[in-house]
Amino acid sequence: MKIVVQGDLGQAAYHVGDEAMTVAAVDELKKRMDAEFVLLSRDPAQTSRLYGVDAAQTVEFPWQPGERARHLDLVRRAAAGDRSALPPADHTWSVIEAIGEADGVLIAGGGNMNSLFGWLLYERAAVALIAKQLGKPLVVSGQTFGPALLPQDRAVLQELLTSATLVGARETSSYALGLELGLEPQRLVKVLDDGSFIEMRQPSEQLNAHTGQHGTEMPNGQYIAATFSPDSGREGSNNLPAYAGVLDRAADLTGLPVYLVPHLGALGAGHSGGDHDSHRVLLENSRSGRLRTLPVLPAGEAASITKAAELVLTNRYHPAVFGLAAGVPVVAVSNDAYSDVRLHGAMENWGLENWALPLPSLASGGMDDGISEVWSRREQVRQHLVQALPDAVQRQQEWWDGVAVALAGARTETPDGLGGVAQLAAEGAWSREANGHRRLFRTLSSSIGRLWTELDEVSSERDALARRHAELIRERDAILSSRSFRMASFLRRSAHLTGRLKGRRH
Repeated sequence: MKIVVQGDLGQAAYHVGDEAMTVAAVDELKKRMDAEFVLLSRDPAQTSRLYGVDAAQTVEFPWQPGERARHLDLVRRAAAGDRSALPPADHTWSVIEAIGEADGVLIAGGGNMNSLFGWLLYERAAVALIAKQLGKPLVVSGQTFGPALLPQDRAVLQELLTSATLVGARETSSYALGLELGLEPQRLVKVLDDGSFIEMRQPSEQLNAHTGQHGTEMPNGQYIAATFSPDSGREGSNNLPAYAGVLDRAADLTGLPVYLVPHLGALGAGHSGGDHDSHRVLLENSRSGRLRTLPVLPAGEAASITKAAELVLTNRYHPAVFGLAAGVPVVAVSNDAYSDVRLHGAMENWGLENWALPLPSLASGGMDDGISEVWSRREQVRQHLVQALPDAVQRQQEWWDGVAVALAGARTETPDGLGGVAQLAAEGAWSREANGHRRLFRTLSSSIGRLWTELDEVSSERDALARRHAELIRERDAILSSRSFRMASFLRRSAHLTGRLKGRRH
């Protein structure tokens, strides 16, 4: 058998979480299927080198909303056999060929089925419509749906999901939206993130010898793992100095060093770009001397370091996913409504949603209080996670069993999916305050996100109109300067002059 897998691989900057979901999905399916796997990637050579599997160039969509909608129509025509729809060199043709030779298609987990990352949504929609056109079974695994969805993007998402045999939603809110979009409960399953149980890999000898930009070696002994993304450019926020203070106080509280584990940037490097930039700001603003920085590591190795920590502190999604699945206490802070949906959902899956905090908790001191309480109750938290683990593992194993059967084109009973997990409630007033903050925070942040997506759409249409206007100007100028137009103008003026002369004679 051959299975084509669409993830978010081979980006210009290596992204630990995105790579982890696809790698973990393939690892699970290899245990269940005698099949070859072809991973769609923006950098097939890198993907093949890292994971030892075949890779092919993925479909890539324009960033502009108007352009990607038009491009999806071209892909639809190409999938239906119209060879004139796209240029021969367009990567869509190789994706159509790969899916045509495959037995099934998996869209691995992710958080990009929304208008904020609309070009990634449309790439997945393209893969889905190609699979449908060619009659190949499609499974969509471990997704966040929304929350920001323009009407046209919502329609694209609905078409994508309803063409799948089986769909996994990784938050309660995503599951509810899946039902709202018309998915029957027989095809929609509540799951954990695909990367939750990624196989742990120790840092390679080459990377183990590598030191970060501040001369820090790989961690050993007890430590805190922390990952913080750059501040948002659009909102102009500047929260990193405050996070540095939180990390200093966490180090003082626990007596442990803090290792900064970047999730986005140049692989194996610790210089600039992505989380390197944010972690450099943390180091510059730290006063404890206990912060260390690491290079960007391959997904399995970064996950291993996070899973081995005593405490995880983050505003990124996958450090929380890795830590929770390994029984590590986590305190997470959301930058915006989009990250709050995902982080709160991930923590809720393990009954620890009280420690998923909205951004206002950073300024109010709630993050410090949350860290203090989770540390004082760390054994209770670990025991809670240990008790939840067997059922979580079983549900996730059943999910992958169902995925393998569905990709083979066979009928399967719908996996049960995650059930309700008992909540371990926080005791401090900081948690109640965070819940109060969340309602207003999500409302305001969602409105901002919606406005940005609408602005992107309007800007895209404005740019398209400007390009069309420029084309019309060029066409007009070409006509005016053409020999034919000049001759026609001469004849018209001659005829007019002749008519006037004739009128005078009469």
